[in-house]
Amino acid sequence: MYHKTSAFVVLLLVLGVALVAKPSPAWAGPQMKCIHYKKYVGKSGQVTEVCDKSVPVTSSDNSNGSSGGGGSDTSVSTARTKSPKEIYDEKVAAIKKKNAAAMDAYKIALAQANDHYKTGECTFTPGGSFSGQDCAPTKPNLISIPKPPKGTPAPPPNTPLMPPEEAAYLAIATKLQINASGVGIGPDPDLSKWNMAVVGHSYWLWATGPTHLGPVSDSASGRTVTLEANLTKVTFDMGDGNTITCNGPGTPYPGDKDGLYSKSPTCSYTYATTSRHHTGGTYPVRATTYWSITYTAPDGNGTIPIVLATERDLKVGELQTVITH
Repeated sequence: MYHKTSAFVVLLLVLGVALVAKPSPAWAGPQMKCIHYKKYVGKSGQVTEVCDKSVPVTSSDNSNGSSGGGGSDTSVSTARTKSPKEIYDEKVAAIKKKNAAAMDAYKIALAQANDHYKTGECTFTPGGSFSGQDCAPTKPNLISIPKPPKGTPAPPPNTPLMPPEEAAYLAIATKLQINASGVGIGPDPDLSKWNMAVVGHSYWLWATGPTHLGPVSDSASGRTVTLEANLTKVTFDMGDGNTITCNGPGTPYPGDKDGLYSKSPTCSYTYATTSRHHTGGTYPVRATTYWSITYTAPDGNGTIPIVLATERDLKVGELQTVITH
């Protein structure tokens, strides 16, 4: 009886040691959740996200739907792969966003016409960049849309790389030659025997240079855009505080005696005071020309306003009658 009891006790001790030494099952440890993924790009262009950092699941996580028993994935087996089409669409969206920002900056520069366009300072050169100082920027450094990955449906064939208006701005910068018009005053005070304009005399005003340009076409944006430009009006700041607005470019002085004693049928001005007390003894006469540029593209038409300005100094004097005996 004593030996049987001792053997039974020894057996229980052995079983106890075995139970203590047996490793706990995997589900007995804390559950884990992924908090950071690392991206891997394969040769085929596929992007795989693999969990590289995880933390134990808290009680609050369990209360939000996580189960507390076995069978849950506890670590880094979570992975998500982006298709080539998704990658391509993301690239296209990023490039279009960058192009849009560049075009916005370009439009802002064009809008500052009164500050940027003065005689000899800034001109458009067909096929090239802007020249001169303090000019609007050259055409934006537009990036080509990448080709779709193989096996992915390509974008529709007529889809433009940029909106039609942006393509038109690009064509204006590279193809359409627009320069600031000169200030036309007639009869020309510089050719008079007094070498100045005269108070009380009516002078003809007009914008010198072309009043219509085009049509010209450009395909730099990926499809053809056709431009045509018309000068719609001119405002003359006469330097003495008065401004004259003329519909169209005004009428050039005919250069004959009839013109000398008649007013311009479209745009004229008569000075009432001399420029003697003005800075430099002259009036700065500024002509601001307003252009309307019509663009035509396969997927859209519209108009773009362009404003250019130039000025000249004008001496204005007064003739006095001297009576001698």
